[in-house]
Amino acid sequence: MTALHDNEWEIKALQTRYKATNGIELSEDQAKMMLKYEEDKDSGSSKYFFSIWEELDYEEVKFKEILSPVQFESYISEQSGRLKQIEESLIQNDKQYLPHLNAAEERLLYYKNILVPSLSKKLLTFFVAFNSERTKVNFLKSEYKKFLTDTKKQILVDHFCHSKTLQPMLLRLSLLRHEQMCLFPDYFAFKRTFDTATKAVSDFLLEKISRISENLSETLKQTMDELKEFNTNNNSKHIGEVRGWHTTINFDNGKEELMSAVLFDTKKYIC
Repeated sequence: MTALHDNEWEIKALQTRYKATNGIELSEDQAKMMLKYEEDKDSGSSKYFFSIWEELDYEEVKFKEILSPVQFESYISEQSGRLKQIEESLIQNDKQYLPHLNAAEERLLYYKNILVPSLSKKLLTFFVAFNSERTKVNFLKSEYKKFLTDTKKQILVDHFCHSKTLQPMLLRLSLLRHEQMCLFPDYFAFKRTFDTATKAVSDFLLEKISRISENLSETLKQTMDELKEFNTNNNSKHIGEVRGWHTTINFDNGKEELMSAVLFDTKKYIC
């Protein structure tokens, strides 16, 4: 236990806080153990995080170790009220996703009815240009398909870990965005997951695409400009100004953006 935990002021402050918020009067020894518990719970990690439900389970285990039986019964008696507040907060929070959900549903219809048919038609010449590299293209598409499978599983696991069944709109929104990644591949998200072999194949195809990028960019320019215009109008209609992770894909015709065309396949990705 660090010297910080022996600080009399800190001990008294924690005792005051637990009495005010939990109605529990901690002894000095209990307060020291609570400080250690809070230090472990709040320790920073870039890889591992509690969901709110996991944190509550961990809290219950530690409180049972630290508190007296009478104190613990008092703590448990308050838990149902805390859980209800958390559930109501998540349900209320879910409502904020409705505008984003409406925008995503309209965007998916645009993808299905306009974007995908346009790309299917305009990329025929491009596919011919990559016939000699068909094995590499198929490998990259197969890896992207695995990426889509992993991403969907992650969406489901993370959602039910953090939201349980309390935020159906958020889940629907996440799955719609995943379906859009199936219809129009997200090379940049895929790129972040590359292993050595996938990166090598991708770099090879990037080198080839750089030699024809001007012609390909010209082929796709109208379709991508129309997509940008749709996204702008769709966001304005449903959401207003959008920033951060809610923003939709901008296609600037750089060679890496054009890798979405390499991955594009209306039959291979079933979401």
